[in-house]
Amino acid sequence: MFNFKKSKLEKLIKFIKKSDNKLSVDDKEKIIKLIKPAIGILTKKMESDNWKIGGSKIGGKPDLPKDVLWPRVNDSDLVFCAQYNFSEIKKFDVENLLPEKGMLYVFIGINGEYNEFSIEQKDCKIFFIENLEDLERKEYPTTLKTEGKVEPAEIQYFESITIPDDENYKLIYFDEKYEDFYFHFYQDTEEYIAEELNGIADNMHQILGEDKSIQSSVVYEYSKNELNMSDEKYTEKWNEILDNSKTFSNLLQLDCMDSNTNLDKFGGSGVFYIGLKTKELENKNFNNLMISFQTT
Repeated sequence: MFNFKKSKLEKLIKFIKKSDNKLSVDDKEKIIKLIKPAIGILTKKMESDNWKIGGSKIGGKPDLPKDVLWPRVNDSDLVFCAQYNFSEIKKFDVENLLPEKGMLYVFIGINGEYNEFSIEQKDCKIFFIENLEDLERKEYPTTLKTEGKVEPAEIQYFESITIPDDENYKLIYFDEKYEDFYFHFYQDTEEYIAEELNGIADNMHQILGEDKSIQSSVVYEYSKNELNMSDEKYTEKWNEILDNSKTFSNLLQLDCMDSNTNLDKFGGSGVFYIGLKTKELENKNFNNLMISFQTT
């Protein structure tokens, strides 16, 4: 078991063991082994973009190395959504999956027809820079439209805890074995985690851990996108998508409905998910990230 804050982990284990349902003792132990640490995110609205240079934040102006230009796609400036300083995250990374330093940046393009975030991989620039010795706060490009500016919000991190999404492949065995597995076990456990263990944050921002998906587990979408399969092929190619999904991990969730930001003007009630191959995460390689977007 990972080196996690004992009080939170022990509370969840105790809750699962004492839950009044039809799950066998052995199956409860199997689910306990699926508990995974994550890094939760608290946000605080800022009146102006006066946050320290290099600090983690949502919106405002990005802090980029002097030789790095504001990202563009097809001659259009991308919207700066967030930057995450890994040196601030490190003490909460109990599995030691992330580098000790560096910044992960998230820039997303706009679908001009609908004036909302594009969900196309090619329209996003999500990248990691390790050397942060020469950062400067970039001014908005003169070509960036006013509506493309995201209001700034401070980020603070905390230790979080997760279990797989109820439709994740890791829970298929239990769903098939127990009638109404979701209502007799999963729903109560998910609510306990959200309200009692992670309740200090009223959002779906997250780093690492099991995905908190709005729809089906997001690893299936990473898999489908990597295999370049259309939605029409989803059912037909399900076994291939399922097998490939087991090679992915969730890296980041960006919640557009966070009340301390105005990302909802482009993302509505949706969440951006960023994932990668588990082997690449283990090697701390962030060059081949996948995106997905889910909404209610």
